[in-house]
Parts: sequence; C-alpha cells; structure tokens
Amino acid sequence: MQHHDEDPVRSPLLNLLTLVTLITVLVAAGYLADYYLRDSRENVTWYPPRMHCDLRDGACRTDIGLSGTLRFEIHGDFASYEPLTLDVQTSGIEVASAVVEFVGRDMNMGLTRVELEEVGDGHFRGVGELRPCTETVMPWRAQVILTTPEGQEGSWFDFDIHR
Repeated sequence: MQHHDEDPVRSPLLNLLTLVTLITVLVAAGYLADYYLRDSRENVTWYPPRMHCDLRDGACRTDIGLSGTLRFEIHGDFASYEPLTLDVQTSGIEVASAVVEFVGRDMNMGLTRVELEEVGDGHFRGVGELRPCTETVMPWRAQVILTTPEGQEGSWFDFDIHR
C-alpha cells in the first residue's frame, strides 16, 4: 500500500468560498442572538395613530385591532419637567395592564417606562416624568403598550416640548 504525504494546494476559489461561508454563519448567528435577546417591546403589535394629534391640546384616540379603541391623555405642564399624570382608557378589548414609555424621537434620551394602575374597567392611570433636555424643541414619542389576551398591542403618540 502506497501512502502519499502530499498536501494538495488549495485553490484561491476554495479559500474565498470558505471565507464567505464563515462570514455568512457569523451574520446568521448575530441575527439569531438579536432575535432571542431583543427587548420585549419588539413583540408588540403596533397600530398607527388615527390622525395627527397633539397631546398638549388634549386626549388622543386610536383604534386597536378591529374592535378596540385607545384614548390617551397627559395632564400637567409639559415644559416644566414636573411629574405628569398619564391616563389611558380602552374600550372594546380586554386589557390586563397598560404601560407608557417615553422615548426621544431624534435624540437618545433613554427609556422612561411607567406602569399604570388600573382604576376602573379598561381605565389606567399613573405618574411619569420626561427627562430634561437642553434643546429648544425636544420631540418625544409616548408609546402606550397594552397587555391583552392576544399579546401586547399598542400605539404611539408624538409630541414636542418647547422650552
């Protein structure tokens, strides 16, 4: 029996294909890790607001699913950065809990999350604060997330604070 100790020379094409395969596996592993480790907000079914509504002028409403409605209102002086009373009312859907998250739209201001207390059938209330900002105009988004038998459902409401 004859034994050859020759190491065949790898072609440049085989080296390239090996590198491409390795990169593909690393990218796929990154997406997989992101999918399993992402924030719980990613599992929310978002429903867009009905129309443009300015929370500084009063309550805003939107549809949640086919039969539900959401009414969201903020009481207090937006520009003073004092605690604000948050009011969520729902109808047509069964809601176990409600959360409001404030996020800066154009600037990372961190996440302010306020868990609301149920004060009546489909009515939730809580107190939250916006983080101070040195900008003349600070655009914010209030994300209202409801826990329903179908999972987490929500909508968002954009507003600006003028200093």
